[in-house]
Parts: sequence; structure tokens; C-alpha cells
Amino acid sequence: MIAGYAFSHETVFADLRLAAMTREREPSSKAYRQDRFENTERAAKETIEAEQRARREKTKRLKELRLSKQDGKDPAAK
Repeated sequence: MIAGYAFSHETVFADLRLAAMTREREPSSKAYRQDRFENTERAAKETIEAEQRARREKTKRLKELRLSKQDGKDPAAK
């Protein structure tokens, strides 16, 4: 019973190895790699810029909220 399980287990791994060997590979041209690098770099810059914008907007909202609370609590401060 154990030998049958081991055999099927090995067969599964053999099938996976065969699938990996026959899988279509990505093109490996220099231009393709350069394009992927540039796309990745652009996406990273856009993400960083979006995070910075979100942080600035959050800071602005918090500042406005703080000012509005101060104005509401102490009308003489105006």
C-alpha cells in the first residue's frame, strides 16, 4: 500500500517536471528585457508618487480638521 502511494507521488512530480520543461518560455531578447525593466521602473515611480500624493492629501485633511476643531472650541482665537 505504501509502495503504491510512493509510486503515484513520484509520478506526480515527474508530470510536473515534464510540464515545466515543455512550458513556453518568455522571450529573452535584450530589447524585451529592457522594456520590462522600464515598465517596472515606471510602475514603481507611479506607485511612489501616488503614495506621496495620498500622504500630502491626508496631512492637508488632518490639518484642516485640526483647524476647524480649534475654531469650534475657541471662538475668541479667531
